Amino acid sequence: MDHTQHELYPHYQQLWQHAWPRVRHGPVEYDPHLATKATDGRRGLTIVARLASSVTEQLSAMQHQLSALEPYQYAYPPADMHLTILSLFTTTLAFQPYLERLAAYREAIAPVVWSTPVFGLETIGITLSPSAVLAQGFPHDGTLNHTRDRLRAALLGCGLGDSLDQRYRLVSAHTTLLRFATPFHAPEVFAHTLAAYRHTNFGSSLITSFDLVINDWYMSAEKVRIVDTYQLVDQEPTEKGTWPNMRMQHRPAGVGPIL
Repeated sequence: MDHTQHELYPHYQQLWQHAWPRVRHGPVEYDPHLATKATDGRRGLTIVARLASSVTEQLSAMQHQLSALEPYQYAYPPADMHLTILSLFTTTLAFQPYLERLAAYREAIAPVVWSTPVFGLETIGITLSPSAVLAQGFPHDGTLNHTRDRLRAALLGCGLGDSLDQRYRLVSAHTTLLRFATPFHAPEVFAHTLAAYRHTNFGSSLITSFDLVINDWYMSAEKVRIVDTYQLVDQEPTEKGTWPNMRMQHRPAGVGPIL
């Protein structure tokens, strides 16, 4: 794939051009919650997918190099790396009223994810925000954003759309790798090391399932509670319009207490 010809590339490029000079010369944005991450009580409800292990291994290897330069920034462990399909509500301390509607959320999204086909994703290069390093994801087709639009429509139709896209309308397929926690020790060196990874090919993922999770801001594995796992369809619809492998693995035991 020539990722520079993908429709998402201009979006990632704009992010890079805005944030790279800030990494090099300042100012960047530091996450104010990292110092209290262990006790951070914010929770959200999110549909996520996981990248192939071969991809997360490559990303982790890059992180090690970045952390050797700037060891006090926050690097996502491989188990926490994820692709956000849609945030049903963004992490907040006032999460309980939303979770009281959990059954309604599950009912609204199930028909959409049940009929979502498997899709491919290339992870090529990195971009930046003023607060983080991001891996660039390039879907093979329009399945991801079509699914997001269908989910939004389903949730709005059920009166559950008040918390959608509160920060920004999600259109990309990025994976957050590093969050800025403290001033850089050597910003010029760090910025030029990031630039060296601008177009690195980290590999391909086949997205075959989604998880509906209750999560903290960092999608920390020890705090994530899986509500449902949905297997995506791997065949075309039958003549009657049904999907051959339409199924969902319920994991109500995974919800547990919200810590």
